Amino acid sequence: MLGIVLLLIVGISRFFFNGSDGADDTAKPVADEPTATVTVTPTPSAEPSKKAGNAGGGKNKPRKPKSSAPPEPTGECSPADIVVEPAVTDGYSYDNVTIPLQLRTVKASACTWKLSSDALQVRISQKGGDLVWSTVDCPKAVPTKEIVVRRDVVTTLPLTWTGRRVVAGECTGHGPWVKPNFFTIVAAALGGEPSSATFGLYKPGTALSRTEPDSPASR
Repeated sequence: MLGIVLLLIVGISRFFFNGSDGADDTAKPVADEPTATVTVTPTPSAEPSKKAGNAGGGKNKPRKPKSSAPPEPTGECSPADIVVEPAVTDGYSYDNVTIPLQLRTVKASACTWKLSSDALQVRISQKGGDLVWSTVDCPKAVPTKEIVVRRDVVTTLPLTWTGRRVVAGECTGHGPWVKPNFFTIVAAALGGEPSSATFGLYKPGTALSRTEPDSPASR
């Protein structure tokens, strides 16, 4: 009889203990479900990752500013590569006339040009083609020196004309003054293409209005 009672007690105990374990097993999935929902995060796309990489020094890394220093010469200039453009402006007769010449190369980035009266020619003519002055007759007007000529930076070479005519091919500096008029200047490196410009010389003390009595009304 005692054995039967013990068996009943053990059976009832197992029934309650098993019931408790079953309730725990059922509750676990319910407790785990919201936890799984909270921890899941979407995988970031590759595109933002690439942009972040570029911001840190990728292909779109900002370029360094280019140096503003002009290029250094790498050799002697070819005369055919040099362009000489007169930049003379209107002025007055009976005085020296400054003739700015703007030099640049066509192909070479930078080169050295041996300047002399044998390398550069400038001639000034009055309206109608009357030659009044040239560096052929006045070679001392052109300095003898080496200058750097560049393609992207203009080199300005100032020459001075006394404003007097050359007489019989001689440049004495004592020829007659040219009268107010319009003049054409042509300049070129020997072996290069010539460039020309027109300018006027007026009576001293008058406005540069192109209305001088012995000057044309317009260019």
